[in-house]
Amino acid sequence: MNREEIITEGYLAAYITGELSAEQLAEVEQFIQDDEQVGDEFYELQKTVEQLAFQYAITPATAVKRFIMEDPKVMTMSMPTASGDRVGNGIKMLLAASVVVTLLSAFAAVYFWNQWKNTDYRLAQLTARNLELAESYHIVNQELTDIRQDLAVLVSPEFSRIILNGTDNAKDAKAVIYWNPDQEEVYLNSANLASLPQNQQYQLWALIDGVPVDAGVFDANEGTFQIMKNIAKADAFAVTVEESGGAASPTLETMQVYGEPQS
Repeated sequence: MNREEIITEGYLAAYITGELSAEQLAEVEQFIQDDEQVGDEFYELQKTVEQLAFQYAITPATAVKRFIMEDPKVMTMSMPTASGDRVGNGIKMLLAASVVVTLLSAFAAVYFWNQWKNTDYRLAQLTARNLELAESYHIVNQELTDIRQDLAVLVSPEFSRIILNGTDNAKDAKAVIYWNPDQEEVYLNSANLASLPQNQQYQLWALIDGVPVDAGVFDANEGTFQIMKNIAKADAFAVTVEESGGAASPTLETMQVYGEPQS
């Protein structure tokens, strides 16, 4: 048992209502004496219970008071054995009993309110955790789907593998095109291309009868396997560096890689 458990899990209310075991009682008492925060919380709870008791104290009805005063047993119990008049003692005893009942009710209300609050907090934590797990499952499931799709492209005989080697502008650069001309599908592996500034992007070009055709812009840091624009026919592929969003025609002096399909 620690400070947080005692404060948040209703041990102080259970201590006041006498619902703890002897071992728990001693442990809570020790915390009340030695731990300032627990002590302050306990005394605040005490004050709250007292306020509730007096706020909701039950005043006996007039008929009840008359019945008590006319009851010989109560009157006998209430009459003084010496001089002085104590007829009201019986009523005071019932009033005291009503206060005790009210106090016990208040203690129970505080205790169960603390229990409900703690349960509600745990339920909120569990709900949040379940949502987090569901989101994680969705992400992992999507990643697995993407991986299966990538593998299907890699092993499919319908896709040609075209290696784009680095030019004098980027001798160590390399990219790989997976192209299915019948379905006009183009996939690009750009793992060996360097990251660019935010105002620049790579652009893939398909050379068709010597004319460059835009095949899409991409960022090397977005992933290693990207879907590009559909291309049905090409004599070669090349990648240039352009302003963000791409260009209408390639900037040849920024060409990074170039490759031709095998005959």
